[in-house]
Order: sequence, then structure tokens, then C-alpha cells
Amino acid sequence: MKKRIKGLLIGCAYGDALGMPSEMMSRETLNKAFPDGVHDFLESTPYDFIGRSFQRGEVTDDTINTLLVCDCIIENNGQFCTNRYIELLQNWVKENGDKNPYIMGPSTTKALNAIANGAPIGESGKFGTTNGSAMKVSPLGIITDYHNLDELVKTVEKLCLPTHNTNIAITGASIIAAISSYVLRGGKDIEELWNISYQTIEAAKGYGNDLPGASMKRRLEILQNLIKTKTQEVVLDEIENVYGASMETIETVPTVLALITLSQFDPIKCARLSANLSGDTDTIGAIATAICGAVNFNFTQEDITLLEQVNNVDFESYADKLVKFM
Repeated sequence: MKKRIKGLLIGCAYGDALGMPSEMMSRETLNKAFPDGVHDFLESTPYDFIGRSFQRGEVTDDTINTLLVCDCIIENNGQFCTNRYIELLQNWVKENGDKNPYIMGPSTTKALNAIANGAPIGESGKFGTTNGSAMKVSPLGIITDYHNLDELVKTVEKLCLPTHNTNIAITGASIIAAISSYVLRGGKDIEELWNISYQTIEAAKGYGNDLPGASMKRRLEILQNLIKTKTQEVVLDEIENVYGASMETIETVPTVLALITLSQFDPIKCARLSANLSGDTDTIGAIATAICGAVNFNFTQEDITLLEQVNNVDFESYADKLVKFM
């Protein structure tokens, strides 16, 4: 269990850092910036969409927020506390104000500003439909069990309330939490991953501000069938040009399931597939590679050391503290 938790966290950072240089690039810009593609950790380039100057192996808000969720769980003895998480996030923003404007997601930024201006938690996130909750939710798979989806969704709702209190965001984050719970408990069946996702959609009905939008269930069904009937190249082209790989939850979560399936739980392949998409490469990579990393711990020590040193994080320490809550 400890190795799976460690693999989940390393996978998150790995997919995040690998996808960071190509984040939100159009296909034309990505090809110009990386004519041979992204296959290893790279530093930011002059083509960086956000104008960052990040170093090789540096992570973004995806990993930062995931670790803040871990900190919250550890501090609260295996429970998630919404108010404490917001405090941790606000403290991080204060301490990293110079970097925050370049890496914090739009829904989270708006929600934190609303909270600072007196908006109650819940109201502050009632229009958040982006992937900011799905990106950081995987540690909740440690303290929740996919066999009890009702309780799992209730816990996920606590995470989503401040920043992403919408039906689509809670549904998407619940799917990621459920499949994280599955792999952290030893699950390795791709088909079961999809089945759990469909079950979670049903369990999440009625949660969050009810906004109109595309059907998560139908998106998943289409992509699942596409993977079964088309080549990898066709599937990736359809994701990029038809279904999208943006920061919207309705695009991110189906893409995550597709990349996990195409990579067959290989975290390195998964991260590379994501990094070479035109879209939200770091977030999709962080989510999908985390789940793959919990199944297959095939990271090199060299890469682990790089991620730990550049980002000042100790994955072993986190795993030691979190494993007792499973």
C-alpha cells in the first residue's frame, strides 16, 4: 500500500512536470516549440503559454494542490477538512505570491478572491467547472473506499465546495477519487476502471450547482468505444480535435481515462502521451500518470531524485504518513 501511495504521488509530479513545458499550446505552437515531441523533462521555452521560466522537472499547481490535500489529511488524522484546506492554500498563495499568478487555475483564483471578499464557502465555487478539483483529488482515494461511493462522493464534495461546487466538477473529481481508491487497493483491471467511473456518475447525481453541459457518461462511452475500434493515433487525434483536452472537467476526465487505457497503466508512456497533446498537458498528465504510478512503479531513481530536489518534496515521507489511513 505504501508503494502504491508513493507511486501515486510520484506519478502526479512526473506527469505534471513532463507536461509543464507544453501546457495549453496549440498544435501549431507545440510542433514549433518541440519538433521532436516531449519525451523527457524540459525547462520552459520562449513559447510557454503562460510566460513562465520554470526549470526542468518543476511542477505546477497540480502537484502543489495535491500535496496540500495530503497535508490536510495528515494534519486531521485521516480526515479531510474543507476550512483547513483553504487555510493551507491561502497560506501557500501568500508565501508564493510572485509565482502564483502564473500557475493558479482560473476557478481557484476566482474562488479565493471571492472568499477574501466575504463570500461563504460553497457560494464561492458555484460556477467552477474546470479541472482544479479533479487534479488534486487523488489522495482522497486513500481515505475513501470505492466500494462505498456514496461516502466517497460526500468527501469529494467537501474538497469541491470552495472552488468547484458544480455538478460537473464534483462528478469528475469523484470519478478520479474512485478510480484512485481502486488502484490504491490493488486494482489493475482497465475495464473495471471504466465500470467504476460509470457507477460514480450515478452516485454523484444531485451534487453541486446544477449547470447545463455535455453528458460525462456519454463522453466516456464514446471514447471507450473509440479505443476499442480505432488505432491509438486516431483516438489521440479525435481527443485533440473533436472532444478536446482543455482545462474543462468534461474534457479532462474522459481524456484521463483514455490515456490510462492507451498506456495500459504504464506511467511513462501515459505522461508522454499527455505531454504531446494539444491542451492542458500538465493537469491531464498529473491525474492520469498518478493513477498509472499507483499500479506500476517503474520510475527511475534519477527521475525521482530530480523531482524531489527541484520541488523540495519527500515522497517517501508522505507515503509513510498517509499509509496508516488506508
